[in-house]
Amino acid sequence: MTRHRRSLAVLSLALIALAGGCKRTGGRAEGGPAGGGDGGMTVSAALAKLEAGCTGGDLEGCRNLGVIYAEGKGVAPDLARAAGLYRQACDGGNAAGCNNLGLVELTGRGTTADPTGARAHFQRGCDAGSLLACRNLGLAMAKGDGGARDDVGALAVFAKACDAGLALACTSAGTMHAAPDTTVRDPARSLGWYQRGCEAGDGGGCRQLGGAYLTGSGTTAGTAPAALWLGKGCQLDDGPSCRLLADLTAAGRGVPQDPAAAAALAARACQLGDRAACPPPAPTSIDAGAPPSP
Repeated sequence: MTRHRRSLAVLSLALIALAGGCKRTGGRAEGGPAGGGDGGMTVSAALAKLEAGCTGGDLEGCRNLGVIYAEGKGVAPDLARAAGLYRQACDGGNAAGCNNLGLVELTGRGTTADPTGARAHFQRGCDAGSLLACRNLGLAMAKGDGGARDDVGALAVFAKACDAGLALACTSAGTMHAAPDTTVRDPARSLGWYQRGCEAGDGGGCRQLGGAYLTGSGTTAGTAPAALWLGKGCQLDDGPSCRLLADLTAAGRGVPQDPAAAAALAARACQLGDRAACPPPAPTSIDAGAPPSP
């Protein structure tokens, strides 16, 4: 990476950090200097540098700028501009830009929905080295988005991305073998993929493996191994893993019964965004001294 590209990458991170600081101080666009070594650069100055870099051929800078406009980091969200920047990056050969472009084409966020184009751009990004593009290509192929459904092809690209180090793709490969309607169904083979995903850091892979042991899918059912893998998933911040482990802990299945630990696990699952683990809202009461609202 050249010094110019490194400086733009750092600048992009500084812009995002500054945008967060502006939000905390009431959303002022240029409320103060960014932290770190940016010399007190304002949001507008940082954006100007990113724009100049993109115009000068920094394709990753174009993609980063697209993310900033898509997420509204210190600027008003502009999905159409974000999509245009992703396209510019992809057309120039930026693999991650092709993945971003494929995602917005698939959903129609900022551009016309085009599943066929999305699949083509995932393919282009995957071929150029984006592991996330490979996984998204596999998902499109498995669902039949933008073309014929291709279970064998989907499994192949999941395996490619998994072998290259993308934990999510390992879990996706396992799901291909476990799904009831797939032409490559082989629940026993799903276990190895789930384990690879889990051990590579995907909590969802741990949960899927724990779930397989709970139901006996592809293996002999057992609550102790289920609890083991669900515990690993919970440690990796997978909320559903924490919830399922809470249920086992509350009932003493596979682990010693411990109501306090079960409650703590359920609370963690809720904190991680698993709404099924959250307690129901307390019922509201009507003041007896006032008539109910119409």
